[in-house]
Amino acid sequence: MPPIHEYHCDTCEFTMPSGWGGYMYVQAKVCAACGEAVDESEDSCGGCGTPIEEVEADGYTRVVCPHPMEHVTVERVLGENPSEERREARTGFNAYCVCRDCLAQFELDTERDERRCPDCGGGRVDTLSELVGESCPNCADGTFVEGESRGVA
Repeated sequence: MPPIHEYHCDTCEFTMPSGWGGYMYVQAKVCAACGEAVDESEDSCGGCGTPIEEVEADGYTRVVCPHPMEHVTVERVLGENPSEERREARTGFNAYCVCRDCLAQFELDTERDERRCPDCGGGRVDTLSELVGESCPNCADGTFVEGESRGVA
């Protein structure tokens, strides 16, 4: 089995999610009629049955693309063989983050989202990978480290 990356403080009990620092997502249209995420590879909305060509989007929602078959989820949501332009516009990477002000942990796309904590509104937000080798946001005495254990990511 490939190693799983684990992230923690070498002094206190503070940990962050294991894995690769985040995950890929694809933006799915949200059906205005029923609120369901729409798979554009289907003929109709899975929530209300509205034909795909008649679905009016009420924004987008981020759908996790499980590793290692990310492309399967992308094609399910965007349809078979989406253009590179469409794929690039509708996919991204949510990084695991922590707020240094309130210690809230959350995900955000550092390329598209504002670095603001959704809990306290603070702007001192670090991604998991940015924390490695830095002082622990919890105790400030320890160092945040990356380790490996055996398992499936």
